[in-house]
Amino acid sequence: MPANVRALVMKAAPGAELACKTLTYSFPHEGDRGAITYYAVHALGGATTMGSWLQRIQARSSEDQRRGTFPSLNLPALQVVGPAAARLPGTPF
Repeated sequence: MPANVRALVMKAAPGAELACKTLTYSFPHEGDRGAITYYAVHALGGATTMGSWLQRIQARSSEDQRRGTFPSLNLPALQVVGPAAARLPGTPF
């Protein structure tokens, strides 16, 4: 990756192929949505760095899994590419 690029990407085990699948789920009040997109959008508010954004995604999806409102198989493991401390653009809300 170029030095000025940061991203959240799916994680694959070392030596394993990365299977790219559309993982959708029917979320209450929002209908069918991509699982990564749903949690990424809802976790962005208040996130200040790439790492905090990923932590918020994981926390929100884990809480929904604990409550039984989201199946754990629908969200692949994610990782930050680039510095996790990189600040997100804009002002957190």
